[in-house]
Amino acid sequence: MSIDDRTHLPDGTKTITSFVVAPSADLMTDSGMGTQALSGQRFKLIESKEGLSRGALMSVIPGIDRIDYIGTLPTSVLSEARFKPNYIVTTLSAAVFAEADIKSSLLGSLPRNAAVKGKKKGDFLSLPNGGYIHTKHVRQVGEKIERAYTSFAADMIGLPYIWGGTGQIGVDCSGLVQSALAATDVDAPRDADQQELQLGLSVGFSDRGVGDLLFWPGHVGIVLEGDQLLHANAHHMCVAVEPVKAAVERIGAVRTTKRL
Repeated sequence: MSIDDRTHLPDGTKTITSFVVAPSADLMTDSGMGTQALSGQRFKLIESKEGLSRGALMSVIPGIDRIDYIGTLPTSVLSEARFKPNYIVTTLSAAVFAEADIKSSLLGSLPRNAAVKGKKKGDFLSLPNGGYIHTKHVRQVGEKIERAYTSFAADMIGLPYIWGGTGQIGVDCSGLVQSALAATDVDAPRDADQQELQLGLSVGFSDRGVGDLLFWPGHVGIVLEGDQLLHANAHHMCVAVEPVKAAVERIGAVRTTKRL
């Protein structure tokens, strides 16, 4: 089996566990943007030099020991302080208020699947370094999730297509799938080819149904009701919904159909 440089950390590599403390940050590789790291995500630091830190970004789901991507982040977005999150952001963008009041000024926002440590204060979650998030925009780590992943994916309709994006301001095809699944505590690899190999069970294209994943070389989409395809793509330059038939006519034959 060939080694995947995107996720392979050689045995014996010494690392220091750190965490992303910015709302999100672009993880860069030698070939460009790899993915976006989210607040609270673990990063196994290998080395730092000239303001940049190279290492292995772990799964966005707390406690999952799977390498998501190896690359470089700005050192300024990382902290080695011990961190154990107890809440996960559930909305596409959770406002961070200066006070526990929706009329107070905004300090910023956190993207969906960002992990935070906070303490409930009425209808708000108080963050250790200041700021408040409304409790309707988070869930407790380990809390049962009632929504289907397709519903979380549909939240992103209209977001701009951004290569390597995971949803902060835009998303790519595999980032859409990974983000929606992570919102239901299902871990998924980052890129489309990895998802094609590792997720679900293969079914016939003609047997496709709601929630199935359709894979083309370098591309993935989600089947919705009415034989519609939800996917982030460079044709529409956003997350869009179109008939599966129309997508096949434009992109070509589906290579793999996977059922989760």
